[in-house]
Amino acid sequence: MKTDYPKRSSHHAHKLTRLLFKSCAAQDIGHQAICLVIHIAHTEDAARYQGPVRFWNSQLMEVLGFNSPKQLTAARDRAVNAGWLVYRRDNDRTVGHYWTCTPASVTKFDDEPIEPVDSIHSESGTRIHSEIGKHSENGTGIHSESGTQSGMHCGTHSGMHCGMPSYPTPNPDPNPMSTIEIADAVSLVCDTKTPKFTDADLETAKWMFSLIVAKAPKTEKPNLKSWASQIRLLREKTSSTDGEVRAAFAWANHDEEFWAMNVRSPSSLRKNFAKFDAEARRAAPRIENSTHIAAGPAVETVKAKKQRIASQCREHSHAQN
Repeated sequence: MKTDYPKRSSHHAHKLTRLLFKSCAAQDIGHQAICLVIHIAHTEDAARYQGPVRFWNSQLMEVLGFNSPKQLTAARDRAVNAGWLVYRRDNDRTVGHYWTCTPASVTKFDDEPIEPVDSIHSESGTRIHSEIGKHSENGTGIHSESGTQSGMHCGTHSGMHCGMPSYPTPNPDPNPMSTIEIADAVSLVCDTKTPKFTDADLETAKWMFSLIVAKAPKTEKPNLKSWASQIRLLREKTSSTDGEVRAAFAWANHDEEFWAMNVRSPSSLRKNFAKFDAEARRAAPRIENSTHIAAGPAVETVKAKKQRIASQCREHSHAQN
């Protein structure tokens, strides 16, 4: 399928998401279409903006909670007609190709807060305290003020300013860390007794990257030692062998329609490792024939290492006697 996928600027998905809210797009296309556009945008980001992302209708229905294909189609049509989404599909038997775009009507909106953040914080803090002090003298006034004035502000004020809030939230981190990635980082820093990784872990990291590059040649080379450390954590926390880790990744990488573009590192592998491990066991012959899983060097467990050292100490003691 020939596409005219556009060239992306830095952090396109995050900027697009902020524009969706800043332009009050949910009032025009609904919250379901908003979720669909955001999901497509961040999947593009995960794929490093190398081209359209592909989804079957059933995948989007499961991820986004649509109750029927008709509901998904309606939300998708609203997003496409409003200029936020491009959808291409040759026929009912092929997978859909998606990418996001910015409507010409909202290109005039900038991506910056309306007011300096420091002045907003100081002004809002003063105003909140003064309002609380004012209304504490009259208990009935608090509920009246919060109910009526907030409703007028959300309905009238936001509509007049086209979604540009008086108190915009700070720009999000363009590369947020998941809970699993944070836990891995803490383990890497704090775990001083256990080696960071083995030679087998490093070889597995190189092997994973080679499979990714085969499908996406422009992928930037990661820190392979960091990947090796993450693989070591994955093995130990799931009690898996090096071969099982490779098999699980090979299954995900073999799934052309979805997982190959979404599982591109050890940390993303770990998020759904139990599923990938189960699928790899079911499809072992097919995956091995197509991907050529090579087992890395044997990994010496902690227990085996202790037994080996104890045996060496006994032999040394007998030699001295």
